[in-house]
Amino acid sequence: MPTITDIKKDREFYRNFGSLIEVLKGIAVAHFHALEKRIVRFEEFMRILEGFFDLLDLAAIAHPFMDPKDAPTGIVAVTSDAGLLGGLNHRVMMAAISYLKNTKNKLMVVGLQGQKIAQGYKIPCKNFTGITDEKRYIAAMEIRDYIVEEVLNRRIGPVKVIYPFAISIKIQQVGELSLLPASEWKKEKEQKPASEGGELILETSPGDLVEYLMTIWLGQKVFDVLQLSRLAEFAARTIHLEESSQRVKDIDRKLQLRYFRIRHEIIDQQMRELFTARSLFSG
Repeated sequence: MPTITDIKKDREFYRNFGSLIEVLKGIAVAHFHALEKRIVRFEEFMRILEGFFDLLDLAAIAHPFMDPKDAPTGIVAVTSDAGLLGGLNHRVMMAAISYLKNTKNKLMVVGLQGQKIAQGYKIPCKNFTGITDEKRYIAAMEIRDYIVEEVLNRRIGPVKVIYPFAISIKIQQVGELSLLPASEWKKEKEQKPASEGGELILETSPGDLVEYLMTIWLGQKVFDVLQLSRLAEFAARTIHLEESSQRVKDIDRKLQLRYFRIRHEIIDQQMRELFTARSLFSG
């Protein structure tokens, strides 16, 4: 049975530990709000870029970006290099692994934690370094270039990205984005009336033009995903630390009750001994 001194030491430890958690939580909150303000989506640029596809008959263009044929699906799972995220990395990886029932499909993992999970399930994957604020754009271009090379060589066809995103600092979800094939451009083209103003004259072949435009589009989409994933990382860390803080407080409350119970037992014992001693001497 622990002594009152042991309990006092435990309470001191958990109080100090709780203070450390609060500091880490404050840092995570500050990072979340700072990154939230810095996120740039380039929506106008993407709108103009996507407008070029309205000029092309995408359904008639034979290109791996448009028609993957029987190529396997490439799954990109975006996780973190850091811990203290609760089960967010695991949720992302489980969503990605669910697409690997077809053994031909290929997994690409961003982040050390996701790579460890893949290794635990003995799943081969292409590894990319985790997301950092300083090298986020470079990482996005590296992932983009790898996807483009794999698709052009027909080693993969459709491409899906599984990533975490924060609806708010308290709510994170696992999102899914289909990057390829560019079926959405086909659908938009079919739903829109033919463009007026005469025949479109192209100096570049439609396939080369689609490849160039889609490469730019893919880079921006991957960059957006990495931004949102990084934001979700700070949000998840905040919630995980808040839950940890509550658990530490619960432990401290239980220790406090044990401390008072043992202290009262000691006081009662001392009073009984004193009463017994006085009775003996008074007799």
